[in-house]
Amino acid sequence: MVGVGTSTMPPALAAVQQHFGISPDVAGILLAVFTLPGLVLTPVLGYIADRIGRRVVVVSSLVIFAGAGAAALLAEHFGHLVVVRLVQGVGAASLGALNVALISDFFTGTERVRLLGFNHSVLSIGTALLPVVSGWLAALQWRLPFALPLVGILVAAAVLAWIPPVHHTSAPGEHGSSPSQPSTLPWRQLGLLLAISIVTYALLFGPFLNYVQERIRLLDPTAPKLYERIGVMVGLMSVATTIGALFVGRLAKRLSLAVLVQCACALYAAALVLFMLMPSYAFLVVPTIVFGLAQAINQPVVQSLVAALSPPERSGTILSLNRAAALVGQTAGPLIFGAVYRAGGVDAVFWVGAGLAVGCVVALRRFGGT
Repeated sequence: MVGVGTSTMPPALAAVQQHFGISPDVAGILLAVFTLPGLVLTPVLGYIADRIGRRVVVVSSLVIFAGAGAAALLAEHFGHLVVVRLVQGVGAASLGALNVALISDFFTGTERVRLLGFNHSVLSIGTALLPVVSGWLAALQWRLPFALPLVGILVAAAVLAWIPPVHHTSAPGEHGSSPSQPSTLPWRQLGLLLAISIVTYALLFGPFLNYVQERIRLLDPTAPKLYERIGVMVGLMSVATTIGALFVGRLAKRLSLAVLVQCACALYAAALVLFMLMPSYAFLVVPTIVFGLAQAINQPVVQSLVAALSPPERSGTILSLNRAAALVGQTAGPLIFGAVYRAGGVDAVFWVGAGLAVGCVVALRRFGGT
């Protein structure tokens, strides 16, 4: 469901830019306001879910998400659309974290890594299709991609039908720490993982989701079916993520999870440099696939590391902190890279992004230990 609010955006943003005559950095506000509510609500909802149950919070969130999707059909001005996206962000705030928490409730160890990879692969199938669907819808009418959250009603019904309630009792966590003693948690490792989430999500929502479409436009300004071309490229990234995530469990048996995160950050850096070097739209396939493979490794491995460091009865709260960190990146990415774009153009966006990814590799090597 979170993918419905994010992966649909590149074609939708291009349509909004054309309809309202605004620049990419202004349109990027629609990405930022979607993630803004989660900065506050995600940890709060994670804490509540640990107390009253994950299912109640998930279903309530999906209903809000779907309602805001219906409201998008009535938007007349850019300001109206900003408000709609803000409410959609309220509904989506808990979903990314509690999805992982529910998996962690039922699985541990390498099986958890494998299933989080599989989960990420399944999610990526949706996000591979959504940009293409969004491109078709944007070509029909600019509001339609923003109404896709309406499918949240069906997902809420499925949650009620198939996911049983889960209740945890106070017990030692995976590493023998007592949940009543927060100081025993490995906050240094958790802090580093949260920082990695911030940076990598900023790269996804800044350079990739907001400025690859500008790169496509600059490479061939007169090409037909621009929205569809953007949607196809974003969809290709999700396909690469889908395939790559299926093999994360096997990789985790051969390499440590900390090494896998370093590899993912190196792939992010390589992809962002390649986006600047490719001479035509067709060649953008290469960095798009590399970026997708970085996503395939990074997200499930970081989630698994955070879950492994979290006592079960507090996993909703701590995984929500990781999700909140991702939302910081999602919110800050369009804003920071918007400033970079205004200062130095689209090439500067990709250079700065590559530098941040290299910085993540250095930080993991020096301060890792996860």
